Amino acid sequence: MKIFEKIIFWQFAFLLFLVPLILWPFTSEVFEFNKMVLVYILTILIAASWVIRMIYEKKFIFRRTILDIPLLVFLGSQLISTLFSIDPLTSWLGYYSRFNGGLISTICYLLLYWAFVTNIDSKKTGKLIYVTFVSAALVSIYGVLEHFGIDKSVWVQDVASRVFSTLGQPNWLSAWLVALMPITWVFLIKSNIKTKSFWIYLLLSALYFWTLIFTKSRSGLLGFGVTFLVFWPIYFWMNRKELKKHVIPFIVIGSSLLTICLISGTQFSPSVFSLIKHSVSQPATQPQGPALEIGGTESGSIRKIVWKGALQVWLHYPIFGSGVETFAYSYYMFRPIEHNLTSEWDFIYNKAHNEFLNMAANSGTIGLISYLVLIGFSVFQILKVKTQKSDNGFDILNLALFSGYASLLVTNFFGFSVVPTQLQFFLFPAIAFALTKDEEEKKKNERVFLSNNQKTVIGAVLLFAFYLIILISRYWYADFLYSTGNGYKSVNKPDLAARFFTKAVNLQPNQAIYHSDLAASYANLALFFNQQKQTDQMTQFSNMAIDQIEKAVALSPANVNLKRTKFGVYVVLSAINPNYLIDAKNTLEAAIVLAPTDAKIYYNLGLVYARTGQMDLALSTLKKTVELKANYKDARLAYAYILIDKKENEAAKDQLNYILTNIDPTDSLTIQTLESIK
Repeated sequence: MKIFEKIIFWQFAFLLFLVPLILWPFTSEVFEFNKMVLVYILTILIAASWVIRMIYEKKFIFRRTILDIPLLVFLGSQLISTLFSIDPLTSWLGYYSRFNGGLISTICYLLLYWAFVTNIDSKKTGKLIYVTFVSAALVSIYGVLEHFGIDKSVWVQDVASRVFSTLGQPNWLSAWLVALMPITWVFLIKSNIKTKSFWIYLLLSALYFWTLIFTKSRSGLLGFGVTFLVFWPIYFWMNRKELKKHVIPFIVIGSSLLTICLISGTQFSPSVFSLIKHSVSQPATQPQGPALEIGGTESGSIRKIVWKGALQVWLHYPIFGSGVETFAYSYYMFRPIEHNLTSEWDFIYNKAHNEFLNMAANSGTIGLISYLVLIGFSVFQILKVKTQKSDNGFDILNLALFSGYASLLVTNFFGFSVVPTQLQFFLFPAIAFALTKDEEEKKKNERVFLSNNQKTVIGAVLLFAFYLIILISRYWYADFLYSTGNGYKSVNKPDLAARFFTKAVNLQPNQAIYHSDLAASYANLALFFNQQKQTDQMTQFSNMAIDQIEKAVALSPANVNLKRTKFGVYVVLSAINPNYLIDAKNTLEAAIVLAPTDAKIYYNLGLVYARTGQMDLALSTLKKTVELKANYKDARLAYAYILIDKKENEAAKDQLNYILTNIDPTDSLTIQTLESIK
């Protein structure tokens, strides 16, 4: 009878061990995509095993918790938001390249929660924590090695400056590790200082913290500070009658963390070696990475601008939001003008970089309230359930879970959840509850005979699970093909790129981005055949390009970036037939409705107006462009050229002088143009 519980235990073990570690360099997104697919597959297997267990034991097996209703309410808010979404396909599967947060992923996390509290007891929970420790140790070791130069040439980002290990981004790595640290402290506290286990847990705590230091994540360090300040005061209060006895673990742990700070330094303090040598730090090479973490504009300043836009999205869609995971589309509608003056002005922002504002913008007031209620009940469950006291330290493990959970709320406030941290968000309350479940007494080995009906239903469950896994596998393989096509596209081989994009489209015909890139490849092939004077092939690929880009836009009409691609397709085709410039112009005019503050769209539209002879519209559009982005050199230069054509040389001089005075004093083209009209 217990075989199914063992199967489910091992499936959870694989989940907690592999999700942080898994990555694959040949998919369009190396980290999150593969982690999300693994969650899909293991959720299917766990749910199928759970259902088969119920069929086998001929009873409904479900353990009620206080979180059941809040979870269902939250799921309901996400479902309604998806139904009313400005882009339902995105809401189901998540924004392509982020994936986590779509409705299907939420369903998976909820199923994992219920499967855990129902099928995992306190003893198995302890073993799963050990599994998580091992996974985190491997992740941290690789992170430390990254800092010292391993695989430095593999990544585009300056990984030695800010490590991200197998999680893909420094903030994500730090958030995940910080949530685990207080759990290592509990196991250390319950171990005798003379035992090997005491020093193993101390080493794990130090290793996780060392990796955190190397991430240089401000939100991660802030989350750690909250965890530390929550855990230790409450722990001392719980043991106030024997305070001296419990000070020793605090001193040992605190000393180890302080030593690491002194040896390695932090982003806020130098190492002791630097102080001794009185060395002056050399300016670091500007790292490459996510828009909100690097670049000329300070990330905090950009966050404020993005948050301002997120609030406007919420106010415009106050009840159910713009749709689950549609921030990349809705933000363009309310993007503050000051965003154009940041160094990341033309980056795509697919998250609000604040989980709470992201929830408000995507799911509205209903979604935000249900999310906050879920958090409140999760905290209540973690703190209030009575755990089984044992030598393994589960009597204070809830305190560690609460401290780690609190750190997630802090890091999510300055960022957003990803697959590993989202698992922690839903499974920490499940772990707290599972600790209350004693291991069931072993039953005598009895041979159980399944009826024909049971066998039929079990077979149906297995077939359905297999069918779902096939669908997920097709989803993964389509992305692999799409990534391969992008590889050929990047080296200007549109014929090979189109071949792989076509295969991806055939597997996943509802993925707008596949159609979009296929259209771009077809347009380049049409241009090639036009140069080769092969009219039939040119006409064929031109029509195919238009057909594919129209399908892409129809699948995701709120996606501004697809309209950019559509504009690019028509611009390429205009080299064959200038009449396509009219379609390019119409595309940008439609895009401006969705992105009224996007300076680049106005700039391109102004150029198209100029190419089609609509000089007055070109002039007014470029004037609007420089009003939106005063430091847009290309736009001011184009504006000056049109003013020169209209014999308005003095106004043109003003634009050129502005470039030389405020943007680029050494720009040779601007200097030559200015000299030519003096």
